[in-house]
Amino acid sequence: MRFCAVLAFLLAAAVPEPLDAGALTFNFEGFPDRTILTVQYAGIAFTNGIILSAGVTLNEFEFPPHSGSNITSDNGGPITIGFAARFQSFSGYFTYGVPITIQAFDASDNLLAAAASRFSNNEALSGVTGSQPNELLAVSSSAANIAKVVITGAAGGTSFTMDDISASSFSQCDLNQDGNVNVVDVQGIIDEDLGVIQATDDLNQDGAVNVVDVQIVINAALGWACAAT
Repeated sequence: MRFCAVLAFLLAAAVPEPLDAGALTFNFEGFPDRTILTVQYAGIAFTNGIILSAGVTLNEFEFPPHSGSNITSDNGGPITIGFAARFQSFSGYFTYGVPITIQAFDASDNLLAAAASRFSNNEALSGVTGSQPNELLAVSSSAANIAKVVITGAAGGTSFTMDDISASSFSQCDLNQDGNVNVVDVQGIIDEDLGVIQATDDLNQDGAVNVVDVQIVINAALGWACAAT
């Protein structure tokens, strides 16, 4: 296709070096209720995280787990997650009673990316109209240099839950996970938008794969963050 040929030429100088594959996932199962998370997981350190269990201290009617029976909640302030390795993307499922933000930083505390909740409250029973619990939120960088993320709700904590978090060396915009975001991924998201292949990469979580998602992948292929602007 002529479009692909032109785009490949434009992106040729912007393709990053391949990344080593790697991912961490955490579902918080196996911990007793009210466990304070610190360094129980290898290669990751939590601040202000506490395990709550359904049927014990978790109000699962408002804050249902995304999977299993355990979640992590903010305990006394924003949750900080530090990584021994460096990652390109972070995501998780969040239920919140106040608006929340996720910020990703490099090892020098430079802000790399940020994401905000779509609603002011998405609790299962008392969330605002149109919201649902366990909203997927994600941040990503143009390279694998995320050293920590900070998730902020209410200043004093006890305002959100998170479940099934993951950190990956691959960008969400790397649709074929070959270590590069390039013209192949751009063509892939265009095909999803056109219905040529199954639409599975709703990057901005607006309920459809469309021109916004196409632009996100193009931006990432040009070396910018894989995020809606």
